[in-house]
Amino acid sequence: MNERILFPDIEQTLVDYLTTQLAAVSDTATVVSRVLDPRPARMVRVTRNDRKARVDVEDREGRRSAQLILDRPRVVLECTDDAGAAATLAALVRSILSAAAPGYLGTVWCDQVEDAGMENDTDPVTAAPRYTLVTDLIVRGTVLA
Repeated sequence: MNERILFPDIEQTLVDYLTTQLAAVSDTATVVSRVLDPRPARMVRVTRNDRKARVDVEDREGRRSAQLILDRPRVVLECTDDAGAAATLAALVRSILSAAAPGYLGTVWCDQVEDAGMENDTDPVTAAPRYTLVTDLIVRGTVLA
């Protein structure tokens, strides 16, 4: 019988982790998975988006690792700052994530963080400054009894 693996909610894991890490460097950005109403002036929005194309051989050739306990979420982080410092916030978030692996993101073990890029992505509706980071993670699930 195959093992049942429970994978973490990576969005909530990163919201909690980034909130703690940003507070540790006295940054006031609000980290969310859904935009609040009213929208915070300085914010990081975390969303899982596995539909964005990957660049690694496993995905190009449709192969997956035999280690089924691993999850490979692709995460998009939208960094906004109404004061114009969205690029600085994105760079800070990027540095926090780059230094996170191997290690724990809160209670979740992360084997690897692969930076897939950062872009200036000004909001087309509001013209608010926004930078988007795309990151691939390899995190471990938990075997259910």
